[in-house]
Amino acid sequence: MMRSAVLSLLGCLVASGLSVSGAEKVPNIVMIMCDDMGYEGVSAYGSPTYKTPQLDRLAAGGMLFHHCYSTPICTPSRVQLMTGKYNFRNYTRFGQLDTSQVTFGNILKKAGYKTAIAGKWQLGGGGDAVRAFGFDEYCLWNIEGRESRYWEPRILQNDLLRDDLADRFGPDVACDFLVDFIKKSHKQPFFVYYPMMLPHWPFVPTPDSTPGGSREHLGKYDGKNGGEEYFPDMVAYVDKLVGRIDRTLEEVGVRDNTLLLFTCDNGCATNIRSKMGSRVIKGGKASLPDNGTHVALVASWPGVIKPKQVTNALVDFTDFVPTLTEVGRTELPGGFVTDGHSFIDVLRGESRGEREWVYCHYSRNGIPVKPAGQDKVKQALEKQAKAKEAKTMGRFARTERYKLYEDGRFYNIKNDVLEVRPIVVGKGSTAAEAARRQLQSIHDQMPPWQPFLPSK
Repeated sequence: MMRSAVLSLLGCLVASGLSVSGAEKVPNIVMIMCDDMGYEGVSAYGSPTYKTPQLDRLAAGGMLFHHCYSTPICTPSRVQLMTGKYNFRNYTRFGQLDTSQVTFGNILKKAGYKTAIAGKWQLGGGGDAVRAFGFDEYCLWNIEGRESRYWEPRILQNDLLRDDLADRFGPDVACDFLVDFIKKSHKQPFFVYYPMMLPHWPFVPTPDSTPGGSREHLGKYDGKNGGEEYFPDMVAYVDKLVGRIDRTLEEVGVRDNTLLLFTCDNGCATNIRSKMGSRVIKGGKASLPDNGTHVALVASWPGVIKPKQVTNALVDFTDFVPTLTEVGRTELPGGFVTDGHSFIDVLRGESRGEREWVYCHYSRNGIPVKPAGQDKVKQALEKQAKAKEAKTMGRFARTERYKLYEDGRFYNIKNDVLEVRPIVVGKGSTAAEAARRQLQSIHDQMPPWQPFLPSK
């Protein structure tokens, strides 16, 4: 009886923001992911094309990851990030998160966190779906409609369609919502997921652009007729909003006990060109090479991460669920399967990372379920591979240096980032051939291409 009462009391302490010791608060978590910006968009990685002083400051005061990998397009990355699973386990189709899935929102809410999401949804369903995936409050674009995300945006906030946004910039609306959420929720553990609207096309003036940024100045900038000159302004606005979230954490007195993570869902749009040292990086969204899948990862946690940390630890998007679960001092649900590895020990400076490789399974439109039967599914896949959408599917496994595609193409990415010089079988160095065997063993472990059939 007494043991039961003690356990009940400890549960209340955790839910109220205290650890079992009663002395140290459970950390808050802010997970930010921008939309369509490769790692070259963060100037801390060395690109002179963009200026991101807020992100650079967070990286200098925390940790900069050189090897974080997404899928090449938004919905697959979002599904993977939120569920900790490679897409062959749970991906149905573009713009959809299957309702049978458990997300980091569910896990942290169950652990006693107050949860909120703002920005871009694009995962199907309405407010009921958002809440079912573990979020107490929301302020979202691309939910029950996908009109403008920028000027005069269509935003659903806690089941109400906002009708006061005629002169507002959508990213500001989402950030305002999260600032207010943090201010009212900071006395208990909170989890903020901020999948930003920026800097996805259409490329438009921001409120900070010259000439004046407003919907009156959009003109031709509809995403089809130019506007690329505004992309650096949009990246700068990403940085500005991240800085605003960071300042809010400071203002309410929780900054040292808050893990803030910043990443991106995939590479830049294909009409964007960026400098990186002597290279010009062509945006690689929707493609599997580095410029489509290599994304930024900045981690700031002043009470835990020492300043000026740079790491080569390998991270892919399955790793965030187990990491946030550990940060939240909770456990994955019974029977939950994750392909990820927690990198909390990397953040603490206690490990170089658990991963020897990362993996990408990419199928933009899912695998066709009909016609049924493995032979017919195989035929449908072969037909899809021959169509214009041939680049909308693919798999690779990679280390820091080497990358092996499922079809056998093998590259030394460190020396051949554009993937123009495949290494012929048996012609590589001893290290290269050992890496090829290692990566082939990863491919051999993966299931065949087949539809994911949601549970009823």
